[in-house]
Amino acid sequence: MESRYMKNYFTVIYEQREEFANELKNFKNKEWERPQEDKWSFGETYYHLYLMVRLFRQLNKPYLPISKPIATISRGKSYKFHSEDIFTEYKEKHNKPMKAPFVLVPPKGIKEKIPFDWIVNELDSETRHLEKILSNISDNIAGHIRYPDPIAHYPNLIQCIDILGIHEKHHFLLCKKYYNLH
Repeated sequence: MESRYMKNYFTVIYEQREEFANELKNFKNKEWERPQEDKWSFGETYYHLYLMVRLFRQLNKPYLPISKPIATISRGKSYKFHSEDIFTEYKEKHNKPMKAPFVLVPPKGIKEKIPFDWIVNELDSETRHLEKILSNISDNIAGHIRYPDPIAHYPNLIQCIDILGIHEKHHFLLCKKYYNLH
């Protein structure tokens, strides 16, 4: 990977997943049991994370060829390489958690359709695929590829990868809280 920042953020994502996978060992064959009726199970949480990475990868297929030439014009300018925790920020500002858009909500009955291990493997597969798509983009270009997301403060590509990690950590912490895994 050409971008050292994105490489670092992908490493953080994989490390978080590995750490959380160790927590899940005690829940083998119980991954679809919800901790509370209105809270997602581990399976639903992982499926949500899978949908997030897949959607971001799909978005970038047409977006990168358009945005890279534009970003090249600004490549000498400074850029941010870190993101704030927009999920905590949103909750503090609105006194409620951020709602997932409908395209990122696991469908009802998912547990009968898809094995949990498949979701875990597909999440990693989608992430590796995304990494490959981004592998030849340098920091000074990635820092100027911007996304029209006002909630995330119009992040650049580097910040988006950071946000993916922050998002996953947010959900892993929620699972720990709801399942009393402290």
